[in-house]
Amino acid sequence: MSGIQGWPGAGSPPGPAPAPSGGDGRRLGILAGVIVAAVGLSFGLATATGADSRGGDGLAGPAGPPGLTGGLGGDDLGGDLEGLGGDLEGLGEDLEGIGGDDLGGDIGGDLGGGDIGGDIGGDIGGDLGGSDTGGDIGGDTYTEPATPPDPTMEAYRAVVAGDCLNNWMINDTDWVSEEPAVVSCDDSGAGVWVSQTSSSTADCPVDSGRSYLSYSYDGETVALCVTRQFEIGQCFLGMADGSANLMSWVDCDGSVPSPYSQKYNVTAVYSAPSNPTGDECRQSSTDQNTYWWWTLDADSVLLCSVVYSG
Repeated sequence: MSGIQGWPGAGSPPGPAPAPSGGDGRRLGILAGVIVAAVGLSFGLATATGADSRGGDGLAGPAGPPGLTGGLGGDDLGGDLEGLGGDLEGLGEDLEGIGGDDLGGDIGGDLGGGDIGGDIGGDIGGDLGGSDTGGDIGGDTYTEPATPPDPTMEAYRAVVAGDCLNNWMINDTDWVSEEPAVVSCDDSGAGVWVSQTSSSTADCPVDSGRSYLSYSYDGETVALCVTRQFEIGQCFLGMADGSANLMSWVDCDGSVPSPYSQKYNVTAVYSAPSNPTGDECRQSSTDQNTYWWWTLDADSVLLCSVVYSG
């Protein structure tokens, strides 16, 4: 279907009446030319016969060239006019033929066909419905910007169960580092061992020597369930009543942060026997030291210590 269509229903479109089409103008131009030719012929005949607006009533004009017996007569003029009438009649038939299929075909073909209908229909349909408008509007969608990576979260995600970390508590609330640092479990700085990883801290046991490190970012949480790894000679924070922060590790010769009052020094780490009494911590039968001891990791480890005195 072409891009230009007629007005819906019968009648003409609203507004002023349409101007004559190019075919109508051509027909009027031919008719005007015929009239001019007829007038010119009549004028020529009048001149030839000697007719003049200044008077004279005879058609006999000046004598013709030698051999011509007289001027134009009535029969000659009548024949010419009769022939002119025949020409005009034929011209009318030609104009009638032009006003039919030729004019309608030319106008209808040019306007409704390839020139205007095709160009307008194709250009408008292609530009609006194709890649320019339809493609851009229909194809482009808003994409939420990607969340930039977070180094701390990446470090937490990289930890797996069985890893040892260079992490421990240095006071009542803080860890030595905000990021987990994986080291060999044989390393002297392996402060904790990772028993499991989870998306919730509720999955991690919290008791003597067990706790967790966790981090949340962009709606995601990674919890690392950890168990303290003790070595002989280490010091950790405690109170005079025998309570202690068993996730801590501090310099034995350093200051004691509040709320703690003293430090404990590790003397031995054993596999815990059934129903320990603390006597397991004595180095000999004559050992008179006062020992403080705890069972760790679900009572599987016995930790022996003394108050550090420097």
